[in-house]
Amino acid sequence: MEQKLTTSLVGLALMLSTPFNSYSANLLKANSLYKQQQYQQAALEYKRGVELNSAHAHYQLGLMYAKGLGVKQDQLNALMYINAAAKQNYHIAQQLLDKMMAVVPVEKHLEIKNLLDETAAQLTKGAQRYLPQIDSNNLSKKFTFDGAPKLDHKVYLDELQDEFGIGFEMETSGAFFDEDDEFSDSSDVSMITTAPPLLVLDHDVAPDGSIRYVNQIQKLGSVNRYIDAYKLFPLPKPTFNGQAAEFVHRAYLGAATYDQFDLVEERPRLYREYRSVAKRGTSNHSLTDQYQAAMAMLNFPWLEDQPNQAEKILLSLAKQGHPSAMYEYGLKLYREQKEIPTAIHWITEASKYGLSRAEYRLARFFQTSPWILHDEEKALFWYQSAIEKGHEASSIRVAEIKLLSQDQGIRNVNHAIELLDKVKDSQSRNPEYYYLLALSYKDRQARDFKKVVDNLEKAIRMADRANWDVSDWEDLLAELTTGRVFIVE
Repeated sequence: MEQKLTTSLVGLALMLSTPFNSYSANLLKANSLYKQQQYQQAALEYKRGVELNSAHAHYQLGLMYAKGLGVKQDQLNALMYINAAAKQNYHIAQQLLDKMMAVVPVEKHLEIKNLLDETAAQLTKGAQRYLPQIDSNNLSKKFTFDGAPKLDHKVYLDELQDEFGIGFEMETSGAFFDEDDEFSDSSDVSMITTAPPLLVLDHDVAPDGSIRYVNQIQKLGSVNRYIDAYKLFPLPKPTFNGQAAEFVHRAYLGAATYDQFDLVEERPRLYREYRSVAKRGTSNHSLTDQYQAAMAMLNFPWLEDQPNQAEKILLSLAKQGHPSAMYEYGLKLYREQKEIPTAIHWITEASKYGLSRAEYRLARFFQTSPWILHDEEKALFWYQSAIEKGHEASSIRVAEIKLLSQDQGIRNVNHAIELLDKVKDSQSRNPEYYYLLALSYKDRQARDFKKVVDNLEKAIRMADRANWDVSDWEDLLAELTTGRVFIVE
């Protein structure tokens, strides 16, 4: 038995010596393959999760080795993976481990336990190449926003209407949470209404307060013009320890800002549907229904039957391995600037599953969060994993690193050009895209100074209209165009 376990440890050591950035986990895909009984393919995906020391990947592989699903049945490997999951307090892994150890001869328990602990330690050590390290020196410090302790999360559409003359449009009434955890507009019966839309957004808040990289979390109705208008209003500038910094924010617009009485009066059907979602989530054991109920409660706290019920539900689901709940719980803590190590932990765990929005956020934290040690290589790993799942904002971020990194081993102009070319259609309204495109023309082998200037000027015009601080870009343009410049057509 010891010899077989030692062989397993040797195989594990070989796996952990794989070059950095060789793996990109997608445990959501692995779970789908597992449900479809495509066990061999699922096992390959779970093994990628092992590289990140994912408790879920360990647990699933342990079950597969125990039952011989997609892999050769091997109780020793099953013990190794279940133990690694139990070390992270995953779901019922400890109970399963105890049952498995009960059939092992008592005189072998200590010997096997020592070997399993060594295996788990190697997994943890190997995964540190990808995972964040908390900067304990900054944990006692918090962001402020033009001196205020937090950002307002409610945005009232009256201001946008008055400023831009935006009126409510006809929409299809009815709403539900779909399988992708987004609130969607749909109904069996179409009704024409002029009620305001419902919209919940996540986005970066740049050091100048500008709103960037908006992600729609929930929506109902025609929302695009409201998003465009919202992005033109910079928020109070985030600072940390007296220095300009970047933060992440969630904003609620339109019907998402309503109290219970407004919703009953103005959107009775929406009120009934939210009440139904909350009731389903608290009356049965479906993880999906519980998650949807928690998300509804985050929008409308008056749906809660007890204080912090949404947060408690999300934490319970996170502990059961629900990746979206992990992310939502961690991000809520981060936005509220409390229990930061716990917040980072759960966002990291969601990233291990391959949840692209979590991967983007974790990668961005590696660049900007004052609460973890910055690391461009780790950021690149998570951005690249998100890119493989179609997350286009991550392409912009990788291009930025490849063009601007001070580490010559990381800089790669050609890679940046490839990424910018792939997202040129979707990023055509993003000033940062044209700024990076300008840099690429400046640094590529076939330099084109005219395109440098044209794209930089376009970036400045677009960013200025969006109320971004463009002083650094203007300084660069002045530097490039001052003195004797020759442009050859």
